[in-house]
Amino acid sequence: MEAVLQWGLDFVRQIQTLTTPWLTVIMRAITSTGSAAACLILISFIYWCVDEKKGLRLAVVLLISAWINLALKYLLDQPRPFFEAYDPSVGRTAVIMGGFPSAHAQNSLVIWIIIASWKIVPRLSRAAHFGIAALLCLLIGFSRIYLGAHFPTDVLGGWLLGGIILAVYFLAGSRIEALLKSPRAGLIAAAVLAFAMNMYRPSEYMLMPGGMILGLGIGCFLCRRYVNFNAVLNDRTGTAKLITLFVRYALGITAMALLYAATGKAVNGLRGSGNYHLYAFTRYVLLSIWLSAGAPWVFCKLRLA
Repeated sequence: MEAVLQWGLDFVRQIQTLTTPWLTVIMRAITSTGSAAACLILISFIYWCVDEKKGLRLAVVLLISAWINLALKYLLDQPRPFFEAYDPSVGRTAVIMGGFPSAHAQNSLVIWIIIASWKIVPRLSRAAHFGIAALLCLLIGFSRIYLGAHFPTDVLGGWLLGGIILAVYFLAGSRIEALLKSPRAGLIAAAVLAFAMNMYRPSEYMLMPGGMILGLGIGCFLCRRYVNFNAVLNDRTGTAKLITLFVRYALGITAMALLYAATGKAVNGLRGSGNYHLYAFTRYVLLSIWLSAGAPWVFCKLRLA
């Protein structure tokens, strides 16, 4: 294993011979598109402004992928190229947990291949959709190596794991969804899955996927029972439609940012208390409820949906 990591470190050093200030700025911009914040922004846009059902599917698969990735990181506890035992000089980014598998590589593959399968641009062929998605995934994976955040094996491992998750999604996703068609079944499944995720909790970071899964379950139950939100605007076209979607998204994401900041400040103030993990878990539940029910309810009340 040490020989493989040493090869990986040499590979990172070789890639970094290409380093220029502008290339580093570009690579940081590319790598940011695979961050958790970017994923949340994208899913919110899809759920609120494109198709709430597709947004929900993507959110659930991504959260499961994120939990698997975090669990493996803590279980395997693999080093990163810039750790003290290797070469701190290659580090261009700050990360605190283990490196294998790469979350950016894994989650970006899951997100963009699923989006490519929707064929969202009618003029482009299916092959073109998947080609663009593959290029984005390659660029994000390369950026992680360029920035010294991962060994090449971390990125390859992330792609492999992401591919397995995609295979399960495409082969069994529709069958699982059919079993959870009723709002009550979806809520129960979300609660059971969140409970199972929280059985393994070596760090507070592991609370995020389970909390957001439970929040989505609660939010979708409330939305389907009482709000009946539909992201598609059938009664507006042209400029009116674009303005409505812009206002809808700007309102939703601004409120989410404020909720994230306020709950973060409140939870951090309770750090060290006996119930700290419960408060942190609740924070993620609330964020998902806003995404899946709170914002859609506001949109409907303001005639934005």
